[in-house]
Amino acid sequence: MAKRTLTVLGLVAFLAAVIPVSAAGEKCGIENCHGLDIQCGPNIAEQCTMMYGFGDRCRAFAQCQIVDGRCGLVESKEFKACVDCVKACEESNKGDMPQAFACEGSCGEG
Repeated sequence: MAKRTLTVLGLVAFLAAVIPVSAAGEKCGIENCHGLDIQCGPNIAEQCTMMYGFGDRCRAFAQCQIVDGRCGLVESKEFKACVDCVKACEESNKGDMPQAFACEGSCGEG
């Protein structure tokens, strides 16, 4: 039994050394479709509804990547600036969603 365990462990170690993580076919992308709560993982959204969600324009600056073996959101300075703008629009226009959406329309430009 010990010999068999050693052989299996040796095979696993060999495969781990020969096959890099990226070559293992691991996917990393945005899993959900709308809003600022971006979820990264292997189940990448392939189809989304046409309904626009508050903050969706910032998603153009969002990117998921595998860093240190983990899939996660990489926040660019453009993404952070857009999110800050959207949150400011929401805060300054509480109770007035049409005005909040109008304000949000200028976020991410420039």
